[in-house]
Amino acid sequence: MAAQKQQSSLMFFMVLMFSMFVLFDPNLRSATGNAVGAVFFPLFGFGYRFPVLTIFLAGSVVIIISTLIRHFTTDWIEMAKNQEIMSKFQKEYRKARLENNKYMIKKLEKLQPKIMQRQTAASSKQMKTMPITMLIFIPVFTWIWDFLMGVNHYYFDVPWAIHVSLFDKSVLFANWILLYMLMSIPLTQVIQYLLKFITWSERKAKTDG
Repeated sequence: MAAQKQQSSLMFFMVLMFSMFVLFDPNLRSATGNAVGAVFFPLFGFGYRFPVLTIFLAGSVVIIISTLIRHFTTDWIEMAKNQEIMSKFQKEYRKARLENNKYMIKKLEKLQPKIMQRQTAASSKQMKTMPITMLIFIPVFTWIWDFLMGVNHYYFDVPWAIHVSLFDKSVLFANWILLYMLMSIPLTQVIQYLLKFITWSERKAKTDG
């Protein structure tokens, strides 16, 4: 377990370093962006006319691929079991604390390391997919960045503000990055829900059959 965790951490660190090189080296960023743009610009470029739509569609490709990878590498049944065990443990622990049941508290505290080990193992499995998703995300992210450099009209409207610049910073990130996040979160949830629904339906059908 420890060796696998070290391998995952090393892989993640290597991918992170590669990502930093791509993002901050102009030549490498340009080469990566051009490679992705050869495919994405004809599909999603729209002649630089609809940058918000371009961000959404290009980002959707990353979201769909990364969600599929995460879905097919995650044991959702095992995850549901872990969540149920953790929920039951917390409920019993709170009850024991309220009743000042020292025997039950001690018993539950002995069980806690095993439960935490299950949670850690599940989290470690999910971490293994992060380097893969980052390798997909960074090139597309780089192309979007370079694409926006060629856009003439870089303002968009939201319900709470008019003519917001894609390049102005809000908090820590440029507005176009926040826009990407705003669109990606609900899309990720919808795709993940649909995939889970299909998976559970298929398993239920096999069980009933």
